[in-house]
Amino acid sequence: MKPKYLVLVDIIENLIETMGKNQMIPSERDLANQYNMSRMTVRKAIDYLVSQNKLYRINKVGTFTADERHYKKADAFDGFSNEVRKTGGTPSSKLIEYSLQGANKEIAAKLGIKEGDPIYKVIRLRRKNGVPIMVDEAYFPQAIITLNEDVVKDSIYEHINHTLGLKIMTAEQSYKATFAKKEYLKHLRIDANTPVIRVELQVYLEDGRIFEYNKGYVNTNRYEIFSKSYR
Repeated sequence: MKPKYLVLVDIIENLIETMGKNQMIPSERDLANQYNMSRMTVRKAIDYLVSQNKLYRINKVGTFTADERHYKKADAFDGFSNEVRKTGGTPSSKLIEYSLQGANKEIAAKLGIKEGDPIYKVIRLRRKNGVPIMVDEAYFPQAIITLNEDVVKDSIYEHINHTLGLKIMTAEQSYKATFAKKEYLKHLRIDANTPVIRVELQVYLEDGRIFEYNKGYVNTNRYEIFSKSYR
């Protein structure tokens, strides 16, 4: 006999086909009541479908039918890899550029360092389930963060937290509609007339030091920002 959670998996898969993409499915409680199953069984079925990239969760909002987009809460910051994992996806990166250079006037001001101080420049294509989502240009002061090519091909934030033992605390984020740089078009699989979102970040450690300045160019067909307001 098929386990109960797999019976529910079949039911939800049929529901997904009728609902379309990015639609909220019934809550765990509603599904449990409707199909006379325990909340644990319902959660196991949903966990399975999330692992198969057929559903994704948004914390404190609900569970949705999946597509190839990436969803970001405007009032939250967790790093790209963790954001993707939390929505049931698999993150990956392609390294476009990695170099150690002197900070120019603009980057030095953003990082709170002196012009000419050594910084790492890291440009990566960020993907969810193999689909290109964004190209980000990241700058890290060498005096605070030590990197190498193996690290930048993986998760820099995990390296900062676990290897360097530093705690990432806050980020200031801004968003602007613009167009991607010419050299990024092929990576994002868009043309020059496709608008993108430029996400600009300054990220702080627990002690208040800025350890990253980042400019991300986001494919608007694959990325959506949302916020929830309270009165």
